[in-house]
Amino acid sequence: MVARGQLHDSPLSTEVLDRLFRPSSLALVGASDKSLFSRRAFVQHNRMATARPLTLVNPRSPEVHGTATVASCLDIDGGIDCAFLMTPHSVTPGALRDAAAAGARAAVVLGQGWAEEGPEGAARQSDLVALAQELGVVLLGPNHLGFANLWDGVAPCALGLDMPVEPGAFALVTQSGAVGSSMVGYAARNDVRFSFVVTTGNEAMVTVSDVVHYLVDDVNTRGIAIFAETIRKPGVFLEAAKKAAEAGKPLVILKAGSSELAARTAQAHTGALVGDDRVIDALLRQYGVVRVRSVEDLICTGALGAAVGPLRAPGIAVMSVSGGACDLIADRGEEFGLELPEFSEATNAALAELLPSYGHPQNPLDVTGGALTDPEVWRRGIEAIAKEHSIGLIGIVTSLPTSGEPQRVDTFHAVGTASRATGVPAVIFPQVEQIQSEHVREVKAESGVTNVLPSVDRFVLAASGLARWSTWLADHRARAAAAMATWGSIELPPGPLSEHGARQLLDGAGVPAVPAVLVTSAADAEAAAASFDGAVAMKLCSAEVAHKTELGGVELGVGADGVAAAYDRLVGRAEDAGVGLEGILVSPMRSGGTELLVGVVPDDDWGQVLAVGVGGQLVEILDDSALRVLPVGRADVHDMLRELQGFRLLTGFRGRTPADLESVVDAVLAIANLAQGLGPAISALEVNPLLVDGARVEALDVLITPA
Repeated sequence: MVARGQLHDSPLSTEVLDRLFRPSSLALVGASDKSLFSRRAFVQHNRMATARPLTLVNPRSPEVHGTATVASCLDIDGGIDCAFLMTPHSVTPGALRDAAAAGARAAVVLGQGWAEEGPEGAARQSDLVALAQELGVVLLGPNHLGFANLWDGVAPCALGLDMPVEPGAFALVTQSGAVGSSMVGYAARNDVRFSFVVTTGNEAMVTVSDVVHYLVDDVNTRGIAIFAETIRKPGVFLEAAKKAAEAGKPLVILKAGSSELAARTAQAHTGALVGDDRVIDALLRQYGVVRVRSVEDLICTGALGAAVGPLRAPGIAVMSVSGGACDLIADRGEEFGLELPEFSEATNAALAELLPSYGHPQNPLDVTGGALTDPEVWRRGIEAIAKEHSIGLIGIVTSLPTSGEPQRVDTFHAVGTASRATGVPAVIFPQVEQIQSEHVREVKAESGVTNVLPSVDRFVLAASGLARWSTWLADHRARAAAAMATWGSIELPPGPLSEHGARQLLDGAGVPAVPAVLVTSAADAEAAAASFDGAVAMKLCSAEVAHKTELGGVELGVGADGVAAAYDRLVGRAEDAGVGLEGILVSPMRSGGTELLVGVVPDDDWGQVLAVGVGGQLVEILDDSALRVLPVGRADVHDMLRELQGFRLLTGFRGRTPADLESVVDAVLAIANLAQGLGPAISALEVNPLLVDGARVEALDVLITPA
């Protein structure tokens, strides 16, 4: 793929992408009976109920796919708006010039032989982009399978012919055309309907980020699923995520490349650099993008989110004809954070009236096999559960109807009636995967049931993802009014920075730190130590040393009678190491409490990343940290602290003094704001440890590394 540096991190305009995705007329250039993709593209276009005019272009064959061709786009009456180029890379530039001369201002380039094939291909792709820019043409691809705009009947694509063509509210954007073909086939088997399906391939001009940014504003699109190996134009992607939150449209992503092997594979296949997955994972949570781990969950979660939108509450209720399914849902729900609230006494009493004597009202609810013969159990059960304000979605476990099973049809009608009456969305799903037959689709249409998922597992994953997003969205909107205070630009002193210099910056930013006196003689060290109550810590101070302990540059618990000797030892170690000294820092000794690491480092894609971890010196061993991309607000830092496995250490665990969490948040925000003020002037800012002991919150050591 094209190097990221060649793509400006700003969105392509709506006008430009309208030319691509909403053309009035198209040409299939390079149409050939010998090409599978050409045959597929021609058939795909003709499957559209409202297909736009399409002309086949082939200078060597007067007829292709049983249809007359023209030799050049210039031969098309009225010209064209968009060209679907299925030509070999050697003739594609000429075909692009021909299409542009006929009026095309957009082109979909299918073929291979571009940047995915190494330096020579990358050079060809760069030349093609330059030509397109010269001609005023926007390119989608190359090395992909095109796109389909289902509402407008535009489908310059060679995706699988099982792609659903009846338009819906769910958009799919994928870098990989082959994965896209598999996903639309899976969607067809589960009666999922799309507004758009877009494959982006090498992303020479149009990226996943551009497409998502564009589709968030599409009136027919209410949810977007994304398959990506890498995310180019990260700023555009985040802007799209913000717009999606404002519009209440869920974004669901399957981000490939989380493993080392996957990263190497992605580089070999596309030339794209896969970012640090922990940063990506944290960023997606921070911006409310639901992350899934399989293509099946991408389709199921995205389709459910597009159909249902934000839930009124994160709680999920389940009614099932199988007690075993209830147990499975409870187990899987615990694994994936599915909230299954207990019902109130009033709801339990109402449900008890519906159950046989051996039934037990609870959530998940086993309605027993009696519900198969009495659909009123479903209707009255949903009506009772819908009165629970903690419930936002109701799952119904039952097999999908087949011909000759009217009781399953009655179930669908009862569920559809009750869901419409209560306004609480319901989802029907079987225990194991079932394909939605034509009979099921007919029953859905008759009953008004719109949400059917293929199995228990898919429901648990989709419902938990939708609930998390709904909670995040409500919280995000509540936080939106709270401004994130940041510092203005802060000038970094020239040259390397010692701890003393770094502490001065901390002090100016309002970061609390343990007192420290910089001394340059043993006598001054003794005087400084005497000004503190008790033992002291002594550290060599040099802009040349980042990690003082490696040189033996730290003396802890030094008593009054040992200060001078400790001073001499530290100076001697610095001289032996050939290190220039600014002096020795003397601080009161601290012990107890909980040690945190708070650091900020730049990420090439996403900007400055804030890390908060438990452990101090043990932070790498404990591997307990939370990440956010700056800027952050108070609520974000509270969330980070609660994400830590060691959070209980801050809440009075085993007799510890509970931390003043607001003071901890103040300190973390001050560190983050200082890092933002210093901006690109630094490559790292780290306070390690930040000691937390009740109301006392102090930075004990700080390292600021200039860029």
